[in-house]
Amino acid sequence: MNIYLYQIARNADTGFMALPREGSDGREDWGDYAAIRAYFMNEAVDEEALYGFVPADFVQKTGLGAEQIAAFVDQNPDKDAYLFFPFTRDAACFLNVFEEGEFRHPGLQQLAQDYLEAVGLSLDLREFVTDFRAVAHTGYVVAKPVFWKTWFDLAEKVFELAESGNDALAARLNAPSAGAGAPQATMKSLLTERIASLVLALDQQLRIAVFDHAKLPLSDLSLLAYQDQLSELDGMKRDYLATGDIACIDKFLALRNSILQFSKQEKATAAESAAESAVESAAPQTVAGGHDAELVYGCITHVELPIRFPDFVTPIYLGESQAEGRLNLRELAPQWVPYHPIVGGMVGNFALRNHILKNYPNVKRIGVCMYRKFISRDRISGVPAEDNWMMDVVSNKDLAQRTFDSMLDPGSSTLLVGKTCGFLADGQSAGYLKHYARAHHVEDMLRFAAEAVELGVLHSNEVELFFDERVFFMGGVELGVFPADFWLKSIADIEAVAWACVQRYQVKREGYQSRAWAFCAERLGSYLLLRYLRSICGGDNFEQFMGQLNLITQGDQTLYVPSN
Repeated sequence: MNIYLYQIARNADTGFMALPREGSDGREDWGDYAAIRAYFMNEAVDEEALYGFVPADFVQKTGLGAEQIAAFVDQNPDKDAYLFFPFTRDAACFLNVFEEGEFRHPGLQQLAQDYLEAVGLSLDLREFVTDFRAVAHTGYVVAKPVFWKTWFDLAEKVFELAESGNDALAARLNAPSAGAGAPQATMKSLLTERIASLVLALDQQLRIAVFDHAKLPLSDLSLLAYQDQLSELDGMKRDYLATGDIACIDKFLALRNSILQFSKQEKATAAESAAESAVESAAPQTVAGGHDAELVYGCITHVELPIRFPDFVTPIYLGESQAEGRLNLRELAPQWVPYHPIVGGMVGNFALRNHILKNYPNVKRIGVCMYRKFISRDRISGVPAEDNWMMDVVSNKDLAQRTFDSMLDPGSSTLLVGKTCGFLADGQSAGYLKHYARAHHVEDMLRFAAEAVELGVLHSNEVELFFDERVFFMGGVELGVFPADFWLKSIADIEAVAWACVQRYQVKREGYQSRAWAFCAERLGSYLLLRYLRSICGGDNFEQFMGQLNLITQGDQTLYVPSN
C-alpha cells in the first residue's frame, strides 16, 4: 500500500514531503486547510493509498517520524484511517473535540453547532460523545480517500459559508480565535481541523486504528498524576456509547472535572512560584507596553474616559467610544458587538482577554478597572458612596492631591480584590438566587446556571452552593488584580456561558434590567473568585488580598448612579 505523507511546511522532516502554505495563495487565515485544499483541488488521488497532511510540529508533538507511521500501518493492515492524536488528556477529558475547542476557544462549540444547522446536519454537539477511536484533528489522521472525500466536502461547506457569506455566521467564522497558544488562528481554521472527528464518529463503516501514545515516554510529566485515570475516562465514554446509560456520563464528568481542576491548580502554583521568585530576586517589574509585560492592566469603558488614566493602563473601548486608533470591541471581539447591551461591560473583558493572549504571552498578572471604578491597595478618601457603602468616592479634588498613578498601582500584589459583601431579601441574609429573584428576572439566572453546568464551568454538585452563596465580590473578576492563569480561564468560562445564553435565549429587558446576562456573569465571576481564594487559603480567611473599591466622581458628588 502506498503512503503519501505531506508536512505543511517549507522544509519537511525526514520521510515527509513538503507542502508549503505558500503554494495555496498564502491564505494564512485558513491555516493548514489552505494547503490541503489546494492539494485536493489540483491533484488526483489513489483510492487505495493512504494520505496524511501533518502540521509543521508533528514530530515534536507526537514523537513519531515517517518510519514509525509506516510501521504502525504495517502492524495494523487493511484499515481506512490511522489516528496519531498525541493529546491524550484532551481526548479523554472532553466529551468531544468541540467541547475541548470551547474550553480553549470560547464560542467555537456554538459556532460548530450553527455550522451544522446551516449545512443541514442534525447533531446536538452537547450530546455528542466520542472515545479515542474518533478523536483527532486533521493533522493527525492518515487515511484513504474514503475518509478524505467526506472530510473535504464538509470542510468546503465551511469555506463557502466564510468566503461567500456576509452574515453574522460568516463574521464569526472569520473572527480571530481567543485561544491561548494559537493567537493568530481563526475560528474557521479551528473548525475545519475538528471536522475530522465528525467524519470518524459518524461514518460507522470506517475501519480505524488508533496509535497508543502511552507506549511512548511521557513528554508531559504532569500526566503522571492521573495517567491511569485517562483510560478510565475513555472507558466510561465507551460504556455510554454501548449502553446509552447516562450514569456513565455522570461518572465521567465527576472524574474529568477533578482532573481539569488539578491541572489548573498545577499551572496556578507554577505561576505563583515564578512570581514569588521574581519578587525575591528584586527583578524589575514590567507593565503593559512590551511583549514580555509582567502586568497588563486594562480599563473597560463605553464613554470617553473622565480623567487621564496612568500610562500603564490599556483602555478597551466599547459602544460609541470606539474610534480609529483605539483598542475597540469591534476589532478585538467582533462577535460580541450586537450583544453589548445585554452582556454589558463584561464584553470588554472578552476583548481584553483576546488582546492579552495575542500580545502578552508571558503576562503573570492582569489588572482590570472600569472607567469610574477601580481597586486601590489602601483607602483614599475614606468617604463611602451614599447608597453603596462598599465603595468610597474619589473626586477630582482627591486626584489633585494625590496622583492617580499611585492610587491604581498594585505594587507587587499578585492578587488584589475589593471587600466582600452580602445580599438581603425580606430583611434577611440571602444567597445569590434568592436575591436575584427579588432584584431581577429569576429565569435568567436559572438559564445561566444551566448553561454553566452544560459547559462544565460548574459541576452539577456545585449548583446548590452557587445559588446559596452568601459572600459576594462586587464586580466579580472585572475589578482587581489577578494571577493571569486564573483570570484568563475564568473569563473564558464566563464568555462560553454568556455566548451559549445569547445564542439560545432571545432575552430583551428594558432600562436597568437590560443588562440581564451582565448581572448573571458578575455573580458567576464572584463565585469563581471565591472558589479560587478558598482553594489557596483553605477557607474564607483572604483579607490579606483585600483593597478598597473606589468610585470616581466630580466635585462633592457622593451618590452612585448605575450606568445604563
